[in-house]
Amino acid sequence: MASPIDPRWRSGGLCEKSREKAKVELNETDESRVEGVAALRERIQQHTVENEDFKLVKDTDAFLIAFLRARKFDVDRAFKLLLNYHAFRIKHADIIDDTTLDTVRPVLEQGISCMFGDRDAEGKRMIMFRPARIDPQRMHMQDALRTLIYVLDRVIEDEETQVNGFVFVQDFADMTLTKVMMFDRTRASVVMELFQDAFPARFKGFNVVNQSTLFSVVWTLARPFMKQKLRDRFHMHGADRESLFSQIPQADAPAELDGGRPAYDPSDVLSFLSSLEGASA
Repeated sequence: MASPIDPRWRSGGLCEKSREKAKVELNETDESRVEGVAALRERIQQHTVENEDFKLVKDTDAFLIAFLRARKFDVDRAFKLLLNYHAFRIKHADIIDDTTLDTVRPVLEQGISCMFGDRDAEGKRMIMFRPARIDPQRMHMQDALRTLIYVLDRVIEDEETQVNGFVFVQDFADMTLTKVMMFDRTRASVVMELFQDAFPARFKGFNVVNQSTLFSVVWTLARPFMKQKLRDRFHMHGADRESLFSQIPQADAPAELDGGRPAYDPSDVLSFLSSLEGASA
């Protein structure tokens, strides 16, 4: 029998606070959900007639609602995002296809891409990225990207996460020139494409900490692919914890950065991912 899924990862619905936020910020009501899904399905059906090879990754109302929420129930924009999502997966099949829990386990165990189980005070889920932990002899930047996509795909099915979104912390402590050189324009463009146009999520903020002058190399590569909206959500803190805590309350910041959140424990996210594999077995 499959283990039950931890409710911190799958809420099973929206709390009253999130329902109100969805109404105010996303234009979501009972009626808009029903009408939005129906309209989106109509667009998909027409597109499938015109493009016989097109096939939804998942054909469920819950899957489609994620796209509607990500675009504030604007059906035109949600449909465009859905097409982008599927096109992204075809374009980058070398990263996405055939990925399993065993494939991403080393990145999660090394604490390179860290997904925390507990949400912050506003309901956002936190992701921490620590590229200095990549061992270039054993793995590459593409492994970290593959892991991020794999985990995002599974976490976004949670309704609370769909409404409240994600906040990122990118910790560039201990980066060497060798590790900075793992970043290139191709990887940068893929990441920016994912965040801006190809995934049904609300990415609320990106917080860069402990960056040295070497970070300018990474920023120079990524910046040309950013729309202004995404640029405005990047915050550079360096070693200034007060600056970080102005964006992420200290109680919600991870212990690794002098915050009140418990330190990253890979067994938490791995247990969640294992429970999903058991449920689909």
